[in-house]
Amino acid sequence: MSDGSPTIGLDPAWIAGQLMAADRTPTSVEFAGFIGTGQMSRNARFAIAWEDDSGPKSVVVKVPSSVPATRAVSFEHGIYQKECDFYRSIAPLVDVSVPRALGVHYDAVGQDFAIVLEDLTGSEQGDQFTEPSPEQLGMAVAQAAALQAPVWGKTDGPAFASYRDDMGRRAAIGGEMIPVFLEAVFERLGPDLDDGIGEMLQRFASVAGVWIQRKSVPTTLVHGDFRPDNFMFGVEAGAPPMVVVDWQTLTLGLGVTDVGYLLAGALEPENRRAVEHELLAAYIVELGTRGVVYSMEQCLADYALGSLHGVVIAVTATTMADQTERGDALFTLMINRHGRHALDFGILDRLERELN
Repeated sequence: MSDGSPTIGLDPAWIAGQLMAADRTPTSVEFAGFIGTGQMSRNARFAIAWEDDSGPKSVVVKVPSSVPATRAVSFEHGIYQKECDFYRSIAPLVDVSVPRALGVHYDAVGQDFAIVLEDLTGSEQGDQFTEPSPEQLGMAVAQAAALQAPVWGKTDGPAFASYRDDMGRRAAIGGEMIPVFLEAVFERLGPDLDDGIGEMLQRFASVAGVWIQRKSVPTTLVHGDFRPDNFMFGVEAGAPPMVVVDWQTLTLGLGVTDVGYLLAGALEPENRRAVEHELLAAYIVELGTRGVVYSMEQCLADYALGSLHGVVIAVTATTMADQTERGDALFTLMINRHGRHALDFGILDRLERELN
């Protein structure tokens, strides 16, 4: 099996070494194909055989992109390191449901990483192009609280070091790069952007630095790409109801950003408007059961501020991720929906007043 980009995570012998437990070693590890449509990395499934049939029958191994430019940019911006650090250090601190990591390898110099994960064979991936059910939205909101509440205001420790960015530096870079990224967005996706969204993007470019500085308090963990494509929903007996995957965009900031990103990206604007206040109230209740006091007034202010996060993710991914037909359709959908969310809550007016 060759993918044109050597990585330790595609080496059956290395995988076997990660699965060794006590006196048990797999009798065979065989590549079963790549799965999913990852834009920044790849997921490979391996079939596993054991002499006593006592171990997992398959695992999923996450490895870097095979596209050299995407791989280089992802290492440069710490995207792969964030996910490796999450499974090594952060997952034990929070209550969110995640796949069990059986092995983690990270090599910045060699530009290689690999994460061996349990294969969630009894679960089914969500789909950004199919609106989640009310039950699925409720589970997702509860999982956001389960991620954030345990570390709400408690992110000063060494485990969070790779997620603490110099906000001044990020604001300066954002202020410079967003206009550059927008040129690529308009060239690639421009004809499919909804009326008014192009103007919204241009307005955002002038206040991007201000927004980056404002969106970091109160501090907790933010998944950063909290949407149906990164949720696994249980469809077979014994499978967990919902598992959250893809931790490459994990950061620190306003927790409700994840909720806004989910609702604005997964729902048509009219459907989002119909449920967002009810689900924000549910989020506040979930935080409260875990000891976090968060008023609706503050929640709504932060929700408005976080509405631009989806715009940034989609704009950045359009320029950084491997280009695919589905990817272009996804990024167009995201920019249109998140842009409408930002316009609904008037956040650009607020930021422009602060700048002036």
